[in-house]
Amino acid sequence: MRVAIIGAGISGLALAYYLQKLGVRYDLFESEPQVGGVIKSVQKGAYHLELGPHSLQMNEELEELLQELKLEDEVIRPATRSQDRYIRKDGEYHCLPSSPRRLLLDSFFHWRTKLKITQEVKLPPQEVPEETVSHFFKRRFGQEVVDYLVKPMVAGMYGGDPDKLLLEKTFPALKEMERKHGSVLKALDLQVDLPRKQVISLLNGLQTLPEAIASKLVSLHVDHKVEMIHKTKGKYLLSIRHDVEGLADEEFDAVVVALPAHAAAELLDFTTPGLAAALHNVSYAPMTVVHTAYRKHTIGFPLDGLGAMHPQKEQPFSSGTVWSSALFPRICPDDEVLFSSYVGGSQAAEFASLPEAEILLRVHEELTENYAISAKLPVFQHCYRWPSALPQADIFITDVHLMLGLLEQDQLYACTNWVAGPAIPDCVRFAKQLAQKIFSQRPSLP
Repeated sequence: MRVAIIGAGISGLALAYYLQKLGVRYDLFESEPQVGGVIKSVQKGAYHLELGPHSLQMNEELEELLQELKLEDEVIRPATRSQDRYIRKDGEYHCLPSSPRRLLLDSFFHWRTKLKITQEVKLPPQEVPEETVSHFFKRRFGQEVVDYLVKPMVAGMYGGDPDKLLLEKTFPALKEMERKHGSVLKALDLQVDLPRKQVISLLNGLQTLPEAIASKLVSLHVDHKVEMIHKTKGKYLLSIRHDVEGLADEEFDAVVVALPAHAAAELLDFTTPGLAAALHNVSYAPMTVVHTAYRKHTIGFPLDGLGAMHPQKEQPFSSGTVWSSALFPRICPDDEVLFSSYVGGSQAAEFASLPEAEILLRVHEELTENYAISAKLPVFQHCYRWPSALPQADIFITDVHLMLGLLEQDQLYACTNWVAGPAIPDCVRFAKQLAQKIFSQRPSLP
């Protein structure tokens, strides 16, 4: 059996790694000279910047992978003891309670909202076709929970708008709680208290992870753009730019697409026009990442936690800010503080495309107000744009997932964040599961 994997972001890299461990022949093609996809780490003078994900949330598969790659000594854990997140409301930051029960004891929500939360256990479950995240939380917990908790959290996790994201695709566990227990709060009460998943970084940046995986692969081809997929007599052939090895003459039993949706659509137009049409409809949230540094003594707010989220009800410019140097102090000079602000997303897409000078100024003005900063100017700022940052699990993704399930019969798969979800650990887990699935189907192939 031979598998073609197209795209060397974290999903394609992890899939190739796990197939290699299982002894499955593969070729991994990447159109760019470097691997990693959205994981990008850069050094700008004294500042170490993460232009994509700012950290990783540990899960079992990621921890195992780091150990196998001998990266345990590279892991950096947060310097701050606090795992608190803050939400802005009425012009002030409020620490987000760590559980629904503690939320009831806090003054963050109006008493009517807290009454609605307590009554959630009495509400009957409902089956709402194509229910959105906002609709689910509004009917079970009230509009204030949507506005000041769900919307900022979804903006931070997915760059998305819960008014459009489907519950079953975004938070399937919550829907299952309602089905099985009749109540989200009842289900949570039955769960054993688990510690929050550890947030980590890597000594030389998160890009160390994809580069470490790439260094282990025996069949990685960078600067090889796959332009078309052909299927003939049950085998796949690829049209490849810069094909000095003659790989276009090779036959593949299976193809795995590990590309952004729109790039995958262009590649599949000839082979699977129905799936290609559905992929063209997949929505992406734009995001602009702004790093800003100030002298520590100019900051008038205690940065003890992970960062802050900004509900759209508060009319913010950024959707939120990570207190990057509070988590990982080595990323900037000792006498400075580095903030990572996120501008845009589906709830404020127009901000992401503003002129760079305006974005930098407005982020500075917002930080100055929110953190009582006395400095007239930052000592450092950097801006990086992602026109298509994160795929959105809205109504258009349903057809894509249905068609993919059918096409797996023809050994055509997808291993990417528009299937696995946007979090890096979820992509690693999905890649491992897909590798096992492909391996298990080997005997049925000629």
